[in-house]
Amino acid sequence: MTIIKIKEMLETLLRYEDSEITHTLCSGNHTFSLSYSKELQTFQLKNVETGHIEHFRGVETTSLALYRIISMVEKKVTE
Repeated sequence: MTIIKIKEMLETLLRYEDSEITHTLCSGNHTFSLSYSKELQTFQLKNVETGHIEHFRGVETTSLALYRIISMVEKKVTE
């Protein structure tokens, strides 16, 4: 997934902030859920296995975090 596609996905979450949308991403042995909290005005990235949640304020920081997660798996596959 490219950084452009990730940003488009995040922009969609912002556009529909009054709805509850959750994206589920599988990366290697981990599953993450991504959502936007209108109340907190943050993107929430949750590791489903551990329950750990990280909050990100903007599209840029969130997209970079997601890209790193996705890229780590792609890098392992090519090695």
